[in-house]
Amino acid sequence: MDNLISIIVTVCNNESTLKDCIMSLISQSYRNIEIIIVDDGSTDSSTTICNELLVSNSRLTVIQSLHSGITSARNKGLEVCKGEYVTFVNASDTIAKNMIEVLKNMVDNYGTDIAVCNTKKVLNPSNKVIAFSTEDALRQLLIGDLIENNPYGKLFSRKLFENKLFVEQSANVIYKIFEDCSKIAFLNDNLYNMNSTESFSFNSIINKDLRIMKSYPNLAIYCKCNIVKTIQDEFYNSFTYNIPIEDEDNIYLLFKQTLQDNDDKIASYFNYIRRAHLYILADDLKQYKMVCPVLPELE
Repeated sequence: MDNLISIIVTVCNNESTLKDCIMSLISQSYRNIEIIIVDDGSTDSSTTICNELLVSNSRLTVIQSLHSGITSARNKGLEVCKGEYVTFVNASDTIAKNMIEVLKNMVDNYGTDIAVCNTKKVLNPSNKVIAFSTEDALRQLLIGDLIENNPYGKLFSRKLFENKLFVEQSANVIYKIFEDCSKIAFLNDNLYNMNSTESFSFNSIINKDLRIMKSYPNLAIYCKCNIVKTIQDEFYNSFTYNIPIEDEDNIYLLFKQTLQDNDDKIASYFNYIRRAHLYILADDLKQYKMVCPVLPELE
């Protein structure tokens, strides 16, 4: 069924990539789309490019916004979109010509409100769709390598956003959206070409996992695993690149306590290199500082 699909594009000073991004949307094999461009206070030529594109394509809508951030821009797009389904694209990125069509077919064929493709480069892409249960999909968001905890490369039923808006930590919103679905269809193929990244502070990532762990006890082990992994990465980068860690003693205590309470369960989620780092760090912080720079990079 050719439902209308809304593509919300967030723009802020993307003059070098904007046209390629929009052209990748206009050329979609799935034709029943509307493209909503939210220009979040650009000061370069992005606004001019938006207006030029608007003249030549009736499926485009351009919304001008004050520079209030990407989360506010997404919400403005949600306020005006008319599609039964919605997806989000950053103006630094492009999507494959068939991405919308593939994701929509996944939604229809698997009876789900969310379809997801990989946003990373895939060495061996697959046309086999995986139907994740809610818990498996949430686990992927927390510690998995397949599904990124962001809105990109995902097609959502618009109704999922009726009582939810993006906030500064969009990872929490995506988590809640996934929780509302009994299954999520996933295709391990890179149909979304990501050149942009959303960065969150170290403390905000840890706090996000602590909040989820408190609210969803059945997922606590995945949150704890993510906490250990995040702290481990922070120490590794600190020792390797001589970057100071704020509140190092308390962070190390959190790491060690989390690991000691869940030793075997957490270790099973790591490959052998990361597991070796994990035990060295837990046993002796000083020893880890000495050997960390010469160990293989974390995977």
